Amino acid sequence: MAGGGRVVPHGPLSRAWPLLSCLALIGGCATGQPAAPAGSVASPARAPASPAASPSPGLDGCLPAARSQVVTVRGPDGPLTVGITGTGHRTVILSNASDENLCSWLPLTRRLTALGDRVVLWDYGGSGPAAELFALTRWVRRSGAPRVVLMGASEGAKASLVAAARLGRGVRGVVSLSAEAVLLPGIEVVRSVARLRPPLLLVTSARDPYGSAQAASEFLAAAPGRDKRLLRVPGADHGTALLSGPAAAMVLPAVLTFLHRALAGS
Repeated sequence: MAGGGRVVPHGPLSRAWPLLSCLALIGGCATGQPAAPAGSVASPARAPASPAASPSPGLDGCLPAARSQVVTVRGPDGPLTVGITGTGHRTVILSNASDENLCSWLPLTRRLTALGDRVVLWDYGGSGPAAELFALTRWVRRSGAPRVVLMGASEGAKASLVAAARLGRGVRGVVSLSAEAVLLPGIEVVRSVARLRPPLLLVTSARDPYGSAQAASEFLAAAPGRDKRLLRVPGADHGTALLSGPAAAMVLPAVLTFLHRALAGS
């Protein structure tokens, strides 16, 4: 789209679109398995998360050990390694694309922590990412974080949409960067989106090489909630590249505005 991004607004969030545009200036496909049934997710008694000594030079070689906490959270089929940075009760859980680790989120993490948000970063374990994210989000909420938004890129975006539909009111919103239609081996993501009521921001490039542009339109139509928005930007960037490429000037303000609105309040 040569002239700029196309925004399709719905509901109250459309009135807050310009609120945080200035904040973006403060600093600058996919595999998986079906989500595990609810009964298989760790109960509070099964989900210890004891702080572990942060490895040097940091988790995945990039998350600064001096400014973060590394914990182990029990997932559906094994431990998940989790990095937590920032403080406060507003929490954003960031989920990776299949070919990336948590290091891809560090530029956005710096922006969010500067705004007073707490960020949870993690790497996938041995089971399906949606089931693992479901368990991780429940642990985050039990640990004293009542306001949680899920945000993911590509595979992480699909996992966020599927997990959020299962969590219901357990999340304040979902941000999807380049979610495709299917979370392998066969979860049709649109079926989860059709049950997704929290505020929703869908971001895709117009020429996404993996079908995200078409999927995003289907997700927007299927989502039953009133607060939903589709941002389609020029080019073919996918996943976290939308936060650093030519479209970042549109994507970052949209993301920051959405997160501020979704995490505000009691």
